[in-house]
Amino acid sequence: MKVTAYLNFNGRAEEAAGFYADALRGSIGNLYRYSDFPPCPEWEVPAGYGHKIGHCCVSFDGGSIGLADALPSDPRTLGDGGHMLTLSCDSAEQAEEAFARLGVGAQRIACPMQEVFYAPRYGELVDRFGVLWGVMFEK
Repeated sequence: MKVTAYLNFNGRAEEAAGFYADALRGSIGNLYRYSDFPPCPEWEVPAGYGHKIGHCCVSFDGGSIGLADALPSDPRTLGDGGHMLTLSCDSAEQAEEAFARLGVGAQRIACPMQEVFYAPRYGELVDRFGVLWGVMFEK
């Protein structure tokens, strides 16, 4: 059993998927647009929204993140409102590099990358999409 994070965006999932694939040195797979989905009586895709991402997966060494665009009838919020994605790195250098890549255009650096009592390298940031990340290297 494993847990996979799933992020919902309000129309920016494709941009976010590309950003995360680059930042985490991964790739985008299983990409489906709303226009690919069969009709569903529980929700309606509005005109002009068919090109938005209904589901995709960013896979990287050690994990994956699912992404989609929320339908306009069900807007979502992200960020540091009670949740965080934690990226555990294999080395201090990898943690520094991932923090720098995720920090491009960041809304806020909550904790600069530094040594803390529980890890040689740890930092927190709210990325340009409003997602709170904790990046760490533990010995």
